Amino acid sequence: MKIADEPAAENGPGWAERLVFGKVGVGALSVFCRQLAAYLEAGVDFGKALTSLEKQFSRSPLGPVIGRISRGIRRGDDLTEAMAREKDAFDSLFISMIRVAETRGGIPETLRELSRHYEAKQRLFRQARAALIYPATIFLAGLGVTMLFTFVILPIIMSFLVDMTKGREDQLPAPTKALLAFGHFTRDIGWWVVPAVLVGGFFGLRMMYRNPKGKGLIDELLLRIPVCGMLLRKLDTTRLARSLSVLLEGGVDIVASLDLATDVMRTEPYRKAVANARNLVFEGTELSEALDLSRRFGHDVIAIVHSGEETGKLPESLERLAADYEEQVEYMVKNLGSLIQPLVIVMMAGFVLFIILALFLPYVSLLTSLSGG
Repeated sequence: MKIADEPAAENGPGWAERLVFGKVGVGALSVFCRQLAAYLEAGVDFGKALTSLEKQFSRSPLGPVIGRISRGIRRGDDLTEAMAREKDAFDSLFISMIRVAETRGGIPETLRELSRHYEAKQRLFRQARAALIYPATIFLAGLGVTMLFTFVILPIIMSFLVDMTKGREDQLPAPTKALLAFGHFTRDIGWWVVPAVLVGGFFGLRMMYRNPKGKGLIDELLLRIPVCGMLLRKLDTTRLARSLSVLLEGGVDIVASLDLATDVMRTEPYRKAVANARNLVFEGTELSEALDLSRRFGHDVIAIVHSGEETGKLPESLERLAADYEEQVEYMVKNLGSLIQPLVIVMMAGFVLFIILALFLPYVSLLTSLSGG
């Protein structure tokens, strides 16, 4: 029964709370689920458990969230209803699992399952972030070298080439003409053009990525890049397998699980693939066949899902699949330097070769014409 004197329901954090505390992270969610499960298994009621957790997380974004959930339960709300108001903290997967657990019983077990899920999600995020450190470092180093060359070395080279090739510009080889054209461009237009183009390109791509069509196009291009594409495919396959495993183990039906798993996908092509698979499963198609028709998942994924369907142990099969792919992602991240290094060497070698040809071909041409004369 709702208490009449209690204040009205609070709907999520205000702007001041967002500014001060920030966003609730998956690491904090994992700890919250594990500790709330421990309290409930020890026989502590929801009110006391949430009050204790509110104090524990008081200096984190999760503290005010737990406080609102606790007040909601004191008003007479059930756990699902109180948590569903905190859309910034708890995703649809979390709410669905808690709703099923409240209906069927076994909230502590569900909380522990969610804790493992968010721990794995945080581990996957850290691996993906680590995978970007080396390419980002190489890109910034290359950008620094390019800027140094453009604004310090190129003017010296330009002066040398202009003096050496005066009156013979039409006879210059193509690399030299290209280098001179770039030098004239940066000199006449201004040095600021290069950083302006880089910054503008970055924000342009960012705006494009926020658009569904633009995101789909960029994601498709990224998936076709050899090393990057393989890593993205494995990451999304891991997300799908682990999310479905948690949801199915928690008692959510397969169609609803696929519906929720669609939101977990990070690349647009895989999001569409899972959404289409959900529609096919709703019509009666087996999950393994629906995923196979998307042409986005490897034969090993389809075989494991099919085996799980035949044995009636689909959640367990998906959990093993997620663990295996997570191990592959970790291996790729550790060896990312050796995978990208050949590409970086080829790019740098091409850049150096272009500069050498642009500098020495006109010199060779000049010596040839003098010897012929």
